[in-house]
Amino acid sequence: MRLRRLGPEDWATWRDIRLTALSSDLEAFGSTLALERTFDEARWRELLRPERGVKVVAEDPEPVGLVAGVPHEVNPDVLYLYSMWVMPEFRRRGVGEALVADVLAWAREHGWARVQLRVFQDNATARRLYARLGFVGEGEIMDYPLTPVS
Repeated sequence: MRLRRLGPEDWATWRDIRLTALSSDLEAFGSTLALERTFDEARWRELLRPERGVKVVAEDPEPVGLVAGVPHEVNPDVLYLYSMWVMPEFRRRGVGEALVADVLAWAREHGWARVQLRVFQDNATARRLYARLGFVGEGEIMDYPLTPVS
């Protein structure tokens, strides 16, 4: 398995794995398959522009998982980790861990103060993964500080 950070030229790769994720786990995302199927090439390319954060896929050799890190809409010091998904047959093999670790590495490289995510309270498997990777939080929001909190 290898990880690959995507740019606008990789729009079809991101589109395909994203639509696969949305069709596989309908309740896991803040978007819908119906909505994202309407996106044209320009919209997919826009989502992958460097100023919109980082998009990462895990490949074996085809994409088997994805994750995104984007600037938080409200707090400019926070990178928001979202859309982490791994194909069911590749789960519990370290793919999700590797994807999240790559976003955390990218965040450090680009000077983010913290990474934050939202995970549903009843998603115990994901909460355990994020806690194991250093995220903290009792509610649906979990944080990962990248710089010391004063």
